[in-house]
Amino acid sequence: MNQLALVFGVTMLAVISPGADFAMVSRNSYLYGRQAGILSALGIAASCWTHVFYAVFLLSSMQVILPDLLLYVRYAGAAYLLYVGIRTILSGSAIEEAEERVSLMTPSRSFLDGFLTNALNPKTAVFVISLYTQVIGPASPVSYALMCGMMISLCHLAWFVAVSYVLSQSATRRWILARAGMFNRVIGVFLVCIGLALGFFDHGGAHS
Repeated sequence: MNQLALVFGVTMLAVISPGADFAMVSRNSYLYGRQAGILSALGIAASCWTHVFYAVFLLSSMQVILPDLLLYVRYAGAAYLLYVGIRTILSGSAIEEAEERVSLMTPSRSFLDGFLTNALNPKTAVFVISLYTQVIGPASPVSYALMCGMMISLCHLAWFVAVSYVLSQSATRRWILARAGMFNRVIGVFLVCIGLALGFFDHGGAHS
């Protein structure tokens, strides 16, 4: 039980630290509304299971077959974040465009935004692998390891649904959309900076 509390505490501290997941959910929530934000949060929570799966079942074999796997993930994630960041910087800013943007954002695209942002984030991979190797322990029963994976996924889901709920409130969203040009540039530049850091400068570190 103490170990579960430790896993929960470490995971929540990692989840609430601003990073690519936070930027993506924030962006989709104020641009496209609550449904888009919550679906992105669901995508992030589902994507956590990809990291949990290879940490539990495939880590040792993957290190032999693809020793540079995290490097490939880092470059793919960098390219994706650069694409989304530039797209956000160049997006429109007028309030009147809000409804048009909502119609263009499908549920599947909202979910995929969250899923890919998390799945292609090597910091998430490093965080989950570190948690399983250093806290949970590779010798832990599979049932216990999967229970910890459920906790990791639910922590992501709870936090990012809360973020989406706050940023998609009518008053909050209208206030942000009135300044959408500035917010789009800030979020876009943030995503681009994370992408550049992942692609060119970041060779380790914790989850964000």
